[in-house]
Amino acid sequence: MVAVIVGIATAPLWARGWVREQLTERLAARLELPVELGKLELAFDRADVFDVVVGDPEAPLVRLDVLHVELDPNAWWRGQVVVEHVEIDGGRVEGSRAQLEELAARMRRPARAEPSNSSGRLRLVPDRVAVHDLWLVVDDPAEAAKLRHLEARIDVELDPGERSAELTLADVRAELRGTPIVSAAAVRARVVLEHGHSPKFPLRISFDDLGAPVTPEIAVAGVDGWVELSDLAATEVALDVSGGFSDRAEDAAASERLWSLAGRVRRDLSAGTVVVDMAEFELGRVPEVLRGLPVVDSEHASVGGHIAVVFGGGVARVEGDVSLEGLNVDHPVLAKQPVRDLGFELQFAVELDPRAHRLRIDHADVQREGVALALTGEIVHPPERRHRHYRLDVRVPAVPCQAVLDAVPAELIPSLQGFVLDGDFNLDVRFDADYADLDRLVLGGRVGISECVAREVPAHASSERLGGAFTHRVTMRDGRERVVQLYAGSGTFTPYSQISPHMVQAVLTTEDGGFWRHDGFLPSQFRNAMQRNLAAGKVRLGASTITMQTVKNVLLSHERTLSRKLQELFLTWYVETALSKERIMEIYLNVVEFGPGIYGVTRAARHYFGKYPEELTPPEAAYLALMLPSPVRRHSHYCHGVLAPSMQIKLSRILSIMRERNRLSEEDYALWKDVPLQFDSSERDSEGACLGEIQRLLDAQEGQRALTGLLGGGRVAPGIDEEEALVEPARARWTPSDDGRGREDGAATDDG
Repeated sequence: MVAVIVGIATAPLWARGWVREQLTERLAARLELPVELGKLELAFDRADVFDVVVGDPEAPLVRLDVLHVELDPNAWWRGQVVVEHVEIDGGRVEGSRAQLEELAARMRRPARAEPSNSSGRLRLVPDRVAVHDLWLVVDDPAEAAKLRHLEARIDVELDPGERSAELTLADVRAELRGTPIVSAAAVRARVVLEHGHSPKFPLRISFDDLGAPVTPEIAVAGVDGWVELSDLAATEVALDVSGGFSDRAEDAAASERLWSLAGRVRRDLSAGTVVVDMAEFELGRVPEVLRGLPVVDSEHASVGGHIAVVFGGGVARVEGDVSLEGLNVDHPVLAKQPVRDLGFELQFAVELDPRAHRLRIDHADVQREGVALALTGEIVHPPERRHRHYRLDVRVPAVPCQAVLDAVPAELIPSLQGFVLDGDFNLDVRFDADYADLDRLVLGGRVGISECVAREVPAHASSERLGGAFTHRVTMRDGRERVVQLYAGSGTFTPYSQISPHMVQAVLTTEDGGFWRHDGFLPSQFRNAMQRNLAAGKVRLGASTITMQTVKNVLLSHERTLSRKLQELFLTWYVETALSKERIMEIYLNVVEFGPGIYGVTRAARHYFGKYPEELTPPEAAYLALMLPSPVRRHSHYCHGVLAPSMQIKLSRILSIMRERNRLSEEDYALWKDVPLQFDSSERDSEGACLGEIQRLLDAQEGQRALTGLLGGGRVAPGIDEEEALVEPARARWTPSDDGRGREDGAATDDG
């Protein structure tokens, strides 16, 4: 009896080795992996195991800091060790998705037969399991994996008897395919298993301070709420969440509640409603977002809106309103300087069909400063280009012309400040492009700017100044400047009446066949350019008339900004109302680039052929006109001293078109069609030096821009005295030619 009592009293001492051996053997057999145990502390009612390692000790799948085990003290009297409760405190589970899924599968398998020496004396299945501060790190290198990386700190309360678990993931960081980091302070769920190991549904997942990127610069952050799944396939999802914004998902906790999202929707979009509310707030409340956006001084800018999405029949109908006020944007696509006080109100109703890749716009109405723009249409954009179809109708109801000008931020149209307009403007444009038949592309309607009248004009843009003498300066791509003085006797200017009519007819053929008849804009040219660009899948052709090119070359820079384009459109209209067609053509031919640093027909005729502009023959005029689309690259023919065969074909083709369109008589065509082009080489360096200049300009990083100062009111070219540039009006004022050649011969079809 004494021996039995002593044996039981000292059981934790003599049983320690046996328990370690049994535990190691059982776990290794169950997991089919090496198992190592550190220090083991054993008492009647508990056992503490330290440093449990599963897998390769150098890179273990599982490492547990402490494994606390509560034992049934009465089992010792039966010669057994019975586990009642297990608690894991700290550790790390790390591996690939495949490794951890296999490990979980092994743990779920029925236990194998007891080892031969165990006699059923060690029962490892507890009544309750708790896990605290266990880090889970999972990677999935598979190309198609939706979840590439997950790390989180796990807390679990597991009741094996009820097959339920209270699960909390803290400090979550996940990387999804195609998405940067998604984070959350905590994600919680109560999971009940049924039918084997499948969870019971509906399953509600709650989270705190979740963050996810929307764009590279903006993330939804500080998101709290819940998502409820109807089944494992998420056939139906209900949600109620709210949050704010930040520049990074990881900064979630610092964000205010600025928006909410609630509703229920089926995965196939067959039914459901989701509502998004964003109360108007100042952007200064999300400074992290402001720092990541191309904006300045926009702390007091505000944004807000309400959007409702109704799902049915696989499509989503979206209705709502959004307002933006007081935003100051600094972006090179808009303008060279920050554009201030951008804002608008938008009301819209659209229908989205993801399966058909279709967006139907029932209406999208934009309001700004009393000017309304209404958009309707349909966009079908499947992966295959030949099945795409875009149809848009844009309307601006009649509104005072001055209201339209005032609605555009001043920074977008700096050269137009000081214009005062009378009359009413309206717009009704239709665009219809079916990729299956782009030849039937529709681009037309009415742009009612012709009813506008310039009542007041700033001095720097007056018709007197545009019609008078001025000096044109331009900076080339390599930073060098060139000067063209547009007044008699300057040596760089030739009046319209002294320019060969062949030169005029050649540029009409290559650049703008409807010049004499249009009002600065040629709708057919816009349509043709749009058609070819859509067919090519990129912008290959522009649609600039000679008037538009003149405005761009003389009054504006060549910068690629919305600001420049808006001013170009307005000034094209204005120049057409302020100047005669002959004066526009005269300015154009005297400033356009015909080669590297070769501006104006006077310089070009002398450089290439050693002639005055009035002496140019049809082939010489056609060659100069062919230089205009690419004046630097095509200069290589001059460097070589002879036209390449491909260029000769182009030149012959231009002469033929000129004859077909009555821009070259049959006699002149027969006389010149076979005459080879002869360059004057007096200004040409060696062939290598000539080609080297072309390459330097092509490699240069600066953008070409006009420095005329005509709209800026600045001084003219350096080294030219102001009194000399602004010569007396009687000598400098341009008077139209009365020979009528341009208007008579230019009356032809719009060939562009």
